[in-house]
Amino acid sequence: MTTDPQTNTVYFSSRLPEKCPTLNAKITEVLQSHGIPYHYLTETNDIWCRDFMPIQIEKDRFVFYTYTPDYLQGSYYYRRTQTDPEKVFNAEENHLGDLLKYRKDLKLVLDGGNVVKCGDTVVMTDKIFVENKDKTPAEVERLLRDNFRCEILFLPWDREEYYGHSDGIVHYVGDGKILLTNYQDFSKYFYYRFRKVLDKKFEVITLRYKVKQHYKDSWCYINFLQVGNLVLVPQLGAEEDSQALEQIQNALPHCEVVGIPALEAVRKGGALNCISWNIAKN
Repeated sequence: MTTDPQTNTVYFSSRLPEKCPTLNAKITEVLQSHGIPYHYLTETNDIWCRDFMPIQIEKDRFVFYTYTPDYLQGSYYYRRTQTDPEKVFNAEENHLGDLLKYRKDLKLVLDGGNVVKCGDTVVMTDKIFVENKDKTPAEVERLLRDNFRCEILFLPWDREEYYGHSDGIVHYVGDGKILLTNYQDFSKYFYYRFRKVLDKKFEVITLRYKVKQHYKDSWCYINFLQVGNLVLVPQLGAEEDSQALEQIQNALPHCEVVGIPALEAVRKGGALNCISWNIAKN
């Protein structure tokens, strides 16, 4: 399974410089200084590349899926922000055509934000079953397992987080260890349910913040971007910022961890993993 430390190239939506100018300037500055190639994708209708771009399982295997999330189907305002991945891949200026020979089609409705690759396992929320009611849970799981070629762990979906994405809950840090966001500060019920699932497979490291009042968007720290040994962590201008950096650095001691001002994206509902698509290219 191709995981973050193996990636070496990053893609963003061409809408990012307009929608999040400060974030875009800082993140590209850091990538440039580390010699990491990045590109902007045309034919995108929003900035959330992670959700609609295919999932790289191996260098020669990209899993495509049906990107029609329920949260974009309610009104014209939301439907017009839905990106068609086929248009992105077929746009000549994106230079992605050579990857199509590695395409595998997963016939399920899915968001890339609900796929966290963790070594030989994929962690996702069970919202996947809600969006594929035409199939039995057993059939959905079989299709996922066959296409991703690995074990699938399902976390319960907290309906308060209506996207149902797992990349706002966990992030794999290697060696059988997984970071878990500070869910215990907002819902002990779901925190313990997550632990019940994750403890069976991983050594779980829970992010904790010693503050008087927990920032409502502190979930975003888990939504960091790792490309090779470079780790870019969202920063909110909050008391938790430095504590998040320290804990993530401790979890990834061989990486360089850098803070990126991310409020522009967080206020729109996502963070650094959400706005990026990082892959391993030859």
